Amino acid sequence: MMIATCVQVALSLLILTMKVNIAILLLIISGVCWGSELSATQQLGRYLFFDTSLSLHSNRSCALCHSPTHGWSNTFNKTIDIYGKPSTLNTPSLLNVIHRRQFSQTNPRATELEQAILNPLFSVDPLEMGMTVELLVARLSRKPLYLAMFETGFGDSEVTIERVATALEDYLSLVQSQDTRVHRYQQGQHKALSAQELLGWQLFSGDRLNCSKCHGGVLFDTPSDEQEPFRNTGLYGALDAEGFPSYPMGQLGLEGHSGKKKDNGKFRIPSLINVAHTSPWGHDGSIQSLESLLDLYARGGRKLTYGTNQGDGRAHPAKSEWVSGFQITRREREALLAFLNALSIDRDWTRYPFNSPFCEQADSSLCDR
Repeated sequence: MMIATCVQVALSLLILTMKVNIAILLLIISGVCWGSELSATQQLGRYLFFDTSLSLHSNRSCALCHSPTHGWSNTFNKTIDIYGKPSTLNTPSLLNVIHRRQFSQTNPRATELEQAILNPLFSVDPLEMGMTVELLVARLSRKPLYLAMFETGFGDSEVTIERVATALEDYLSLVQSQDTRVHRYQQGQHKALSAQELLGWQLFSGDRLNCSKCHGGVLFDTPSDEQEPFRNTGLYGALDAEGFPSYPMGQLGLEGHSGKKKDNGKFRIPSLINVAHTSPWGHDGSIQSLESLLDLYARGGRKLTYGTNQGDGRAHPAKSEWVSGFQITRREREALLAFLNALSIDRDWTRYPFNSPFCEQADSSLCDR
């Protein structure tokens, strides 16, 4: 099947242009035709994901913010726009995104993955990729390789935004794994976890810490009451103009969409799979270590004593009832951290098909596409 796909792409290229240069031929041989497990649309999505021409200034790709080597997120505190200006939110991981039901940290109506894929391309605030529909279609339509790949994947070479979204979604379906030592233990491999990690899991699941009340389910992102997946964890408690504890402007969370004060500071519950590899943490990337994250929950909210957002998040009226604080010994703390690390995915994300197809060429400058 894959050999036939490779032949189809190659023939399509030769038909589309009589000036197929060596670089494009290398692209076919080492990129499109390498890796039999990918469908034609998944391979197209792979190229699109790593291609900087999907941004206005051709200086960033999807992989800049969602790097396979950084847990499918990045190490920035907040997402950076095309002009280098930080936004208000940290970049969520794309790992297992295909299994999620909510695709926004703040918008409850964002329930379609296709729209979540297109939003960064065409959003204005923040200006993540800075593209327009017309510009993106025109750019891709000028490239013989893409015309051939669209024809192979969809039956003709027409470039449309819907097809771009479909190809990217098909590629992201590969970015999934629940192969952690915790999941292996659940499947009967009882030697997968150490005694310390089992103690951490017991603490995580117990009523004293309440961790699993928000982080349940296969992805450790589902609240036990199965109600809204947006919760306030007491990260901020700065007094607003009316004297009520509040999150900073621009970080209102669910309130920004509902208009209700009771939703202030509520953000989507993140998955804890691979959590040890997705620093920094918090909706705004303001937490630099898992130890600091535990401190926040142990206190029942974060207290800031300096800066423009100083205040006590523990006093926030919209804070989840499950973030009530707890006492924990040093031994228990180390066990809980060990358990969180046991939720890591032991996989080499630098290898095909998660590496850039442009880095496979003889000209290494293509890696920066």
